[in-house]
Amino acid sequence: MPEPARQSLDVEAPPLSRCMNLSNALEANYEGEWGYTIRFDHIDAIADAGFDAVRVPVRWSAHLSGPDHRIDPALLARVDGIIAHARSRGLAVILDVHHFEAMMDDPLGQLPVLETIWRQLAAHYADQPDDLVFEILNEPTDRVSAAQVDAINARILPVIRAVSPQRWVILTSARWNNIDGLEQAAALPPDPRVMMTVHYYAPFDFTHQGAPWSNRTETGISWGGPRDELALAQDFEAIAAQMSARNVPVLLGEFGVYAGVPEHLRARWVGAVREAAEAQGMAWCHWGFASSLRSYDLEADAWIPAMREALLPGSD
Repeated sequence: MPEPARQSLDVEAPPLSRCMNLSNALEANYEGEWGYTIRFDHIDAIADAGFDAVRVPVRWSAHLSGPDHRIDPALLARVDGIIAHARSRGLAVILDVHHFEAMMDDPLGQLPVLETIWRQLAAHYADQPDDLVFEILNEPTDRVSAAQVDAINARILPVIRAVSPQRWVILTSARWNNIDGLEQAAALPPDPRVMMTVHYYAPFDFTHQGAPWSNRTETGISWGGPRDELALAQDFEAIAAQMSARNVPVLLGEFGVYAGVPEHLRARWVGAVREAAEAQGMAWCHWGFASSLRSYDLEADAWIPAMREALLPGSD
């Protein structure tokens, strides 16, 4: 089967390279439910450390009302404030639709709702600069096939382009945004400001060992050495092949290791993945700031030294 391709374009560089996910906050049903509330001084810490972007995952579907699925104005105001503060610190912002669980169960039935969400967001942020980046849908899975993902991208991108012709848009892909989903995606539209995304947590038995939501109860699993490093290199070569064939940037939108794993192993894997992404010219976004795969210690109100060095070596 030939690799999908698209019309050759002069593709611009995305407006970000080193990004941090503000995770476990607004993608919960309500902010704070999962133990983290976004603070402006945390955004300051991210900017001061040397990151150039934040990703703001939002569960918009938990804040809709009425037959027209109107987004709660209070949530929009909260997101407005986060975006404004991040941009005041020179950070680009990725805004996504996260944990749209009904979509995973009924993709065809919920596609009009997703379209309604993006019509509202596109209109609301139409006057924002182009370093506010839209990400169509996080981690399609379950009943959302690769063909349905292609239909989602084809339906939502024109909605955004109708009001934001120049805004960067991150298209989605099947299978939790993993490498297989990236490879299964159809040919892309001739648009010089679209990106694709890939999420990387391999090997999952290592990165999610002991995480209560993962069913990976075995712990004590290590990572490193020639075999592990070769597998990592091969995975990122596969991603690079998709970037080349499609003539499109690919964002490493999520990668991280559960905080219960020993710190030196977490840092070894995170640093190796970051290096692999950068070697292929990829922008990256670590998952996440102060969540269960954290790089920042809320109790100490400070970066975890090994994680900061893994992400931004020599930045102290």
